[in-house]
Amino acid sequence: MKIELPSEREIEFPGAALAWLLVALFLLFAIASTFYTIDNQETGVVLRLGRYSKIAEPGLHMKMPFWIDRVYKVPTGVSSTEEFGYRTEAEGDFSDENLMLTGDLNIVRAEWSVQFTRSDPLDYLFHVQDPVDTLRDISQAVMREVMGDRASIPVLTVGRSEIQHRVRERIQEYCDQFGMGLRVDVVNLQLVSPPEEVVPAFDDLYRAEHDAVRFYEDAAQQYQEQVPRARGQAQRKVLEAEGYARRRVTVARGDADRFRAIVDAYREAPEVTRTRLYFETLERVLPNAKEITVLDGGIGSFLPHLDVASGEEKP
Repeated sequence: MKIELPSEREIEFPGAALAWLLVALFLLFAIASTFYTIDNQETGVVLRLGRYSKIAEPGLHMKMPFWIDRVYKVPTGVSSTEEFGYRTEAEGDFSDENLMLTGDLNIVRAEWSVQFTRSDPLDYLFHVQDPVDTLRDISQAVMREVMGDRASIPVLTVGRSEIQHRVRERIQEYCDQFGMGLRVDVVNLQLVSPPEEVVPAFDDLYRAEHDAVRFYEDAAQQYQEQVPRARGQAQRKVLEAEGYARRRVTVARGDADRFRAIVDAYREAPEVTRTRLYFETLERVLPNAKEITVLDGGIGSFLPHLDVASGEEKP
């Protein structure tokens, strides 16, 4: 049996095509790994051979291909929320998160959320292995600490705003201390309630506390209205008394000065002064008199038929 071998022209060698295909794939991969984009709400962190290289702002950028440069995108413009004691999109038993022991050894149920933003992408990526899980642990520890420093009544009634503010400050302190690159924006207490077994008693207590606050506010409002009015009236009385005193002193001094002037005038001309005073007195008295009787100077008595002065009866 004779076997015929194909000639060299008849043999098809696929090596060249495969090489060109590999080169094309290599170029495509190089181009694809060279360009990257950063969204408006993101910040890119570029590492070159595992070391920090630069920060990439939103837009289209170029980098070294083939994993020489690696880009990590951090959503710095997005506000994230972590929920504790409840889940908006899921139902379940979260008693391990929401049951709190207060300072007076009572148990309350708290549901809260923490809103935060990634403020520093470098710290967020490299200082803590899992910043979000660490934030959850810190939030639960701080909330239990703050709740444990307060009695149950303020926690359930008027102390919610103060607790939210204090918890946010404490969480931010820990985040800064650990260099987590997070900024805590809001801590919101969704619900603070007693256990179901004692809800009616706490409702009565809450209503009593609410009435006490309302009575206090009413009393404070009345105080703000009445006390300034009373102070104004007292000030007005004082001013009136001072004015009256000054007026009386001024009048008295004027009368004294006038009397001294009259005495001086009397010493210089007694008869003239006496006559002037007589006529001035008549000018003041006569206009107010209802009846005026004019007597003749020659009449010795008011009774013409009986001379009282001499004791003799006239004919």
